[in-house]
Amino acid sequence: MKTRTIFLSLGLIALFTACQAQINNARTETMSVSGNCGMCEKTIEQAAFVKREASAEWNKDTRRATLTYDSTRTDADAILQRIAHAGYDNERYLAPDKAYAALPACCRYDRTLKKATVTPGATTMVSGHDHAAHKDAAQRPATTEADPLPPVLDAYFALKDALVASDAAQAMKLAVKLDEAMHAVDPQRLSTAQQAVWAEVMGSTMPVLHPLGTTKDLAEQRKGFAKLTPAMLRLAKAAPGDAPVYLDHCPMYEGGADWLSRDKAIRNPFYGSQMMTCGSVKETIAK
Repeated sequence: MKTRTIFLSLGLIALFTACQAQINNARTETMSVSGNCGMCEKTIEQAAFVKREASAEWNKDTRRATLTYDSTRTDADAILQRIAHAGYDNERYLAPDKAYAALPACCRYDRTLKKATVTPGATTMVSGHDHAAHKDAAQRPATTEADPLPPVLDAYFALKDALVASDAAQAMKLAVKLDEAMHAVDPQRLSTAQQAVWAEVMGSTMPVLHPLGTTKDLAEQRKGFAKLTPAMLRLAKAAPGDAPVYLDHCPMYEGGADWLSRDKAIRNPFYGSQMMTCGSVKETIAK
């Protein structure tokens, strides 16, 4: 029995090592994550996990999670947001009350982080922006401030305009601005329906957006921008606004690609002045 246990332990270690090896450009950070038991451990680690991108190990005794992630595709904030949406408070994000209430009785930990005064921790720099500022914004309680989603769309449209102008240097800077705008969103200030959309948007955009903030290769920027649009379309439909948003389609680029615009006139971000008016309005998101 003892020998069997030893082999089982070695097997688990080998499996973990293999999983870790699949994460390129690996960065590791340890964060406070609330929880109670082995069931919490499983849920937290499942929420953090994205194949070849991110994983976590949570310790129920210390209530700390060791996050390992590909720093070119995601960051600790995106992982911690997923964990919060699974119902677990952590040092940067608080779980929505509904998600916490849905936890099994044995998993409903004492919400000490929610009651405590937030003290910013160490600053981590990714693509030139400050995650300590993101943490302050994320843990700010709900107020009557302006809706947090329109600034994200504003940043997306600014990036689109830079690509229309074929300005790669400006596009790189605006990709960073979009990343910052997304990390500044406080999920607690969103409706239940918006929170579900937001969790999906963060999960799908971060792997695409981070590389955009580090390259001046216009062709690569345009490929990445095309991948951003499906998530931004979901966000546009979930966010309030006073004016319509147009979903435009270019049949020529990469076999067909979409983008969002506030202007009905076609201004193609994939070709710029080469084929400025190539495309058509595919859908109008009315407000």
